[in-house]
Amino acid sequence: MWIVGHRGAMGHAPENTRASFEKALRLGADAVECDVHRSKDGETVVLHDGRLDRTTNGRGPVRSRTWAQLRKLDAGAWFAPRFKKERLWRLGDLIRWARRKKTRAGRPLNLIVEIKTSPDSPRRLPAAVVEALAAGGMVDRTIVISFDPRAVRAVKARCPALRAGLLFSNPLPGLTRRMAALGADAIFPKHTLIDRALMTTARRHGWFVGTWTANETAELRRLSSLGVHAAATNYPERAPRPRS
Repeated sequence: MWIVGHRGAMGHAPENTRASFEKALRLGADAVECDVHRSKDGETVVLHDGRLDRTTNGRGPVRSRTWAQLRKLDAGAWFAPRFKKERLWRLGDLIRWARRKKTRAGRPLNLIVEIKTSPDSPRRLPAAVVEALAAGGMVDRTIVISFDPRAVRAVKARCPALRAGLLFSNPLPGLTRRMAALGADAIFPKHTLIDRALMTTARRHGWFVGTWTANETAELRRLSSLGVHAAATNYPERAPRPRS
């Protein structure tokens, strides 16, 4: 099971920043997860919220600012003084960082990219994400996920080789039908939804199964025992490790 650093290692560092991603790698993550939005001028910005207020010293929607404005914001001081002057990244910045990185086991670091869409741009952001991953040579090391089925469908239509999955926090009726309609090949339910029945269905259809956000060692061990492929956590160091 991949241990996925949720927004990096957001239990230890300001989420979705270089400091957080590097901390996750040091703590043993096999992959890092990020969220992306569009800026006013079409840049793909690594940030969880649609607004800047919570995790930067900026205000208002991400989509109302250009990248030239966004790149100047402080994205770390809110977490702790020592992270003052941590800056926002674009997806391309994260890709350039990640493609050179190796995990503790010596394997290439993987990416999970969550697309945060808005009603006015359900297709433009997925297209930009696919373009960035292709340009950065990361298609085969990335899974793109979203709560928005339109984003999943758009990713698979543009790049069938790129794995794409549906996020959900409540049981989805007709999951097999939904997945077929989207052309999706991965599911990312909330960790409390993972059980043997869901895993049996996933294996039958060949789906990649990821989940979020499991922060306790016992829960990570349970997910691993069920055959989950990837589990996001704020604390990668809490993951159970094989005994040598």
